[in-house]
Amino acid sequence: TLEKVNEHGEFQSGTMAEAGESYAIDSFGRIFGITRKAMINDDLGAFTDLSRRLGQAATAFEAQFLVNLLIANAGLGPVMSDTKKLFDAAHGNIAATPIDWTAGSPPELYGLDTARLAMRKQTGPGGGLIDVTPKFVMVPAELETIGEKILSSIQATVVSDVNPFDRLTLVVEPRLTDAHRWYVVGDPAQIDGLEFAYLAGAPGPQIETKVGFEVDGIQLKVRLDYGGGFIDHRGWYTNAGH
Repeated sequence: TLEKVNEHGEFQSGTMAEAGESYAIDSFGRIFGITRKAMINDDLGAFTDLSRRLGQAATAFEAQFLVNLLIANAGLGPVMSDTKKLFDAAHGNIAATPIDWTAGSPPELYGLDTARLAMRKQTGPGGGLIDVTPKFVMVPAELETIGEKILSSIQATVVSDVNPFDRLTLVVEPRLTDAHRWYVVGDPAQIDGLEFAYLAGAPGPQIETKVGFEVDGIQLKVRLDYGGGFIDHRGWYTNAGH
C-alpha cells in the first residue's frame, strides 16, 4: 500500500510481495514414416497437407496438456508452492456448496453470484484486495446448452428480469472429464492464472523431414518444446456441481 509522505517530503521504502509459482518446459515429439509406395498411390492427397495436420495435432496436444493440469488431483488442480492444491478453501476459490446446473435451479441459485463475490474479495500476496473481475465461464460439453441459457442476454422490461451475468463469456472445453464441474475465470489482462510457454525461437511444433536411402520413403520428425502451469490461484474459481 501507499503511505503518506511527511512534510519533509520523505518517502518510505517498501517491498513487493510475489508468488513463488514456477514451471518448466519439456520436449515432446514423434517420428512418422511414409513409404514411397504410399506416396505413389496417394490419389486422395492424404499426405500433401501433413504440416497442417501435424499442426492441428500439436494444438490438440497443447490443449490436453493444460486441461490435464486443471483436472489433476480429482479436479482440484496441481499442488501450488504453498503445498495446497489450486482449488482449496484456504485459497477462497472453491464453492462450499456444489451447485448442479442440470437440476433446474433458478438463475439466482446457479452459484455465479457466489463465485463473483469470492473473486471480488480475493487478496494479493501483500494482503490488499485485488478485486478480480470474472470474465469467462468454462464448462464441459455436457453443460454447453444450459450455460448458454444462463449467460444469454435478456431484453428485460422490468429490473427483476435483468440477467447480471450476460457479460460473462462462455468457454466450452470438451476435454473436461467431469460433466458437472464448472469454472469461473478472471480477466487474464488483470491477473495471472494458467500460463503456457514455448522454447524461445521455436514457437509451436517444429517439423523436419528426412529422405530414406536404404528404404524408399520419407520420415517426418515433429518436436514441440512446451510447458505450462498455474502461476496464481486467484484468477480461477470452481464449483463441483454434484
